[in-house]
Amino acid sequence: MKVYLTNKETTEQVLLLGENKGHYSFTKTTLLGFMGGVYIALSALGNLIANFTVGGGAGKFIGAAVFPTGLMLVVLVGGSLFTGDCLGLLAFTKGKVEKTTYTRNLCAVWIGNFLGSIFIAYVSYLAGNYSSPEFSKYVVGVAEHKVHLTFTEAVASGFLCNVLVAIGVWFALAAKDLAGKILAIWFPIMLFILGGFQHVVANMYYVSIGKILMSTVYSPSEMAIHFLAVTIGNFLSGALFLPLIYKKLYMND
Repeated sequence: MKVYLTNKETTEQVLLLGENKGHYSFTKTTLLGFMGGVYIALSALGNLIANFTVGGGAGKFIGAAVFPTGLMLVVLVGGSLFTGDCLGLLAFTKGKVEKTTYTRNLCAVWIGNFLGSIFIAYVSYLAGNYSSPEFSKYVVGVAEHKVHLTFTEAVASGFLCNVLVAIGVWFALAAKDLAGKILAIWFPIMLFILGGFQHVVANMYYVSIGKILMSTVYSPSEMAIHFLAVTIGNFLSGALFLPLIYKKLYMND
């Protein structure tokens, strides 16, 4: 029995997913986004802990191996991410979703992701996860580095990130069994973390907890500019680069 779909069949599943999500209400999309933000923030915290406690190349590798848990939970338990939902542009180009609906849902999931990420940042702060001064300083340093990327760097790094994250979602749709979906998600996401690329939802957590731990480290306007740049980069690859190329390859108009 075949345990995976062909490239054309997978592209059709991406189209169907975008069409189905296009019919979700604003409230449902926002709640799914909230849960997506929760799962990615928890994975980002695990990544920070691994990098700090283990250190060096081994810490980076373990952190990269832990982080994909977030997308696994989003895909297999229930949640939505701005990065993955960008793929819905394929449904728009095929006339399955209205432009206003696609835009509304992307905004809703972005808001939900932001709220979920801040929620975990604050709750983990209350839980004492950053009580170690050394760990707190490390976390602030990670966040500060991200915020102080140039606009061009943040856009380009966001583009590279969502080549891997969006294709991880795409890849998971190709698998028919649970183990296949987990492996399909694991390796692209692991690669994005090892590459140090910028994921707007993960960065919502990193930047928020950095601000909570040291309020003067960067301004709200610097945070907003960073989120804008990474969002643009993630959108360019997840909504345009991947869907339009594979539409051309596997969907004859």
